[in-house]
Amino acid sequence: MPIFATLSQKLDSRKNGDDCNFNGYLEDYLNLDAELDPVLREAFTEIQKDDPDTRICVGLRSEINSNAISNQIIRYKDIFKLEGKAMTFPYILYTKKNEDERALLVVPYTDYGFMIAKGLYYCMTEPGSEYIDSKNEIVAICSNDPATIAKTYRDMFSLRAGALQRSLDNVHFRNYDELKEAALKAAEALKAEAIRTLGSMSEKTEQIRQYVIQWFLLKKVLYVQYMVNKNILNSVHEGNVKRQRNQAKLNADEVAFLSFSEMWRITPQTQETVEEEAEEVPAETTEAPEETEAEAAE
Repeated sequence: MPIFATLSQKLDSRKNGDDCNFNGYLEDYLNLDAELDPVLREAFTEIQKDDPDTRICVGLRSEINSNAISNQIIRYKDIFKLEGKAMTFPYILYTKKNEDERALLVVPYTDYGFMIAKGLYYCMTEPGSEYIDSKNEIVAICSNDPATIAKTYRDMFSLRAGALQRSLDNVHFRNYDELKEAALKAAEALKAEAIRTLGSMSEKTEQIRQYVIQWFLLKKVLYVQYMVNKNILNSVHEGNVKRQRNQAKLNADEVAFLSFSEMWRITPQTQETVEEEAEEVPAETTEAPEETEAEAAE
């Protein structure tokens, strides 16, 4: 089903649904959310002026796809402990012109937000997802420049989604090695943040869930981005998909994280101890099923 048709069916609380926080015309949302990030408000306002028919789906929720091959291969058990619709897509702007339908997945800006955006895109369009047939209609972005977000939205109908996505990616990394370096730094930053903040929280269930999801998305990006790189397949692995897959697994394994139990044990008195233990967390060794070449290219 095309992306506009799929997203327009998602129900928010105004229609007694729990698919998302809001789903309707962008103009209505801008009038409702007074606390919207200033960068996003400026970008969204410009987009609404250019295309008054633009709609927005805010906080779209989705379950973790435990059957996706890549999700099993990256060997991150904690992600499958999250029940219900644990995955949240912050903002999805969508519209249609004539026979063409497009959606822009927007993630609020952080130092590593572009990797979160890429990870969410890969989750949204992975095999088994209801959006798999719309993967060429979706672009993901994270930017602190309102003009860039607005221009990207306009360009979705004049450029192919893949070409537009690559141009956005090139702003953040020139090659896979740069992406990997950024992802590993982001993972370490999340560890330090968790150790620093969780000890002072009286109710930390939701925050722990968010850390788990972010580490999962970093692993997802490192695995899938490596697998879809045909240049790496041919120049590094001589066309051997199995060897490429094995290295992609190893890359994902390098993402450092804290386990559920470690995060629950963090208190103001034990933060230093937890930090020392976290440095010795072993990689999980659960075996994952083999995947076909078609699955490897997701």
